[in-house]
Amino acid sequence: MANRPLLQASVDVACHHPPIDATWRRDHEATTAMAHPYPQAGGDMAVEVAMRDSVPLRWIAEAEARSVREIARLQAHESQLLDRSAPSERACPGWRWRLSRLVPRLVWDSSTELDRNRVLVTVLITDIVGSTRLVAEIGDRHWRALLDRHDDATRRQVKRFGGREINNRGDGFLVMFDSPARAVRCAAAIAKAIASLGISVRSGVHVGEIHLKCAEISGIAVHVAARIAAIAHPGEAFVSKTVRDLVAGSGLGFEDRGVHQLRGLPEEIHLYALTDATQ
Repeated sequence: MANRPLLQASVDVACHHPPIDATWRRDHEATTAMAHPYPQAGGDMAVEVAMRDSVPLRWIAEAEARSVREIARLQAHESQLLDRSAPSERACPGWRWRLSRLVPRLVWDSSTELDRNRVLVTVLITDIVGSTRLVAEIGDRHWRALLDRHDDATRRQVKRFGGREINNRGDGFLVMFDSPARAVRCAAAIAKAIASLGISVRSGVHVGEIHLKCAEISGIAVHVAARIAAIAHPGEAFVSKTVRDLVAGSGLGFEDRGVHQLRGLPEEIHLYALTDATQ
């Protein structure tokens, strides 16, 4: 009888504290319930209760609900911005446009947008010498026919040297190149081809950054090339010192024509005349 209290104590411990095997089984059933959210027919109801009351499962469900609400809010905001945007903006397929409207807190730097449209090119401008005098001498009809021949001859040389025609001003062309050497050679070829028509052209070539918008270009480099062409001699191509330095080793020959203060420009510019354009 002396051992009876000890036996009773062991029974009490077993009732209030399940053995290790029972605890492992309970945890295993709860884990299985999380892995299989829909219990099979006839399964233990304790598994369903453990799944419903599991704290990790409730946290996951709440997080998913928050994600769904956030996505819906962002989609609604994007739809509102799309309705208010201009038609040209709605037609833009770029990922950057969509991201900037999906996440309105991101502000794109306007200077980056402007710099993206600025490119370094070689600008060639040609000009027919004495065009007004020629029109007065030969009349409008003959001038139109002569001008058409001038345009055809110029375009052939531009295509030959890989240039891109930007504008035809009637008595001259604005052409863009990605190589200064090809631009200079094209200027020489145009002058030679036009001379056979009984007229002469003068050209200006300069390298610089321009602002490219659709099929038009603008910027200080275009104005410099125009000013260089304006002071070039008939039948000659003048280039800036920048162009002369960039084409070193190309076989092109130049003659120093001194430093000039071009109209409208704050600084003087050193000019050179093309003398040898042999390949």
